[in-house]
Amino acid sequence: MIHVPSSNLSSFDLRGKKALVTGGAGGIGKACAIGMAKAGADVAVVDLKIDMGMETADQIRALGRKSTFIECDVSDVDAVEAMVAEVLRSLGGLHVALNNAGIGGGLVASIDDKALATWDGVLATNLSGVFYCCRAEAKHMIKQGFGKIVNTASINASVIANTVADVKISAGYFASKVAVKHLTRALAIEWAEHNICVNSVSPGFILTPMTDAVDAPELLAQEILLAPMHRPGEAEELVGAVLYLASDASSFTTGADLIVDGGHTIW
Repeated sequence: MIHVPSSNLSSFDLRGKKALVTGGAGGIGKACAIGMAKAGADVAVVDLKIDMGMETADQIRALGRKSTFIECDVSDVDAVEAMVAEVLRSLGGLHVALNNAGIGGGLVASIDDKALATWDGVLATNLSGVFYCCRAEAKHMIKQGFGKIVNTASINASVIANTVADVKISAGYFASKVAVKHLTRALAIEWAEHNICVNSVSPGFILTPMTDAVDAPELLAQEILLAPMHRPGEAEELVGAVLYLASDASSFTTGADLIVDGGHTIW
């Protein structure tokens, strides 16, 4: 069934929809999970951070929506299959998925002895984890003839944002985000016949617990300087983009990458 949006704002309404958000315990994932709930969706919060994830699920239930927290390592394909099965059991369906779980890899130079382990870990979570989630989600969405999948990429899929000479950001992070962007396009083609839209969103420098953990104030200063808006973004500023891609408003949008970066990639 093709979902053609109406001419009013009801096309952004997620009432009746069941959603999951990986990496939903904090940061961008939490903001978007709560945003989906405010738009009417029941939302499963998926993460490894148990206390934070349960708190986010509680906040969603306080909005009058159904929610559950599911602990899951997205780099484990069997765990991902079990997670999606639990979402279906707990919420009674799955219409929208935001595959947001990811790691930065830290500030590791590529010739460092730690670089190989960092590479493997980042790719396992940021790329293989996204593929495992998309695959498990699509199995159900194909059966129901409809679905919205949104993957979190990054502006680092388009540009290398490391402008501080003495700071070495994991090359695996950059590579993983480029791959997520193109994986999204490939799956959009593959699943278009099943009425499944697959898109990505590319945040710029967003203040989250993950960016707070990077002890490099000079990097933040450079990011603020380079973006035309001259400030970092807030996690809540990603919600509108994700709601568009998750809702019927984007019924003719697939394989797209929506950049939300304060203008950073204009230069």
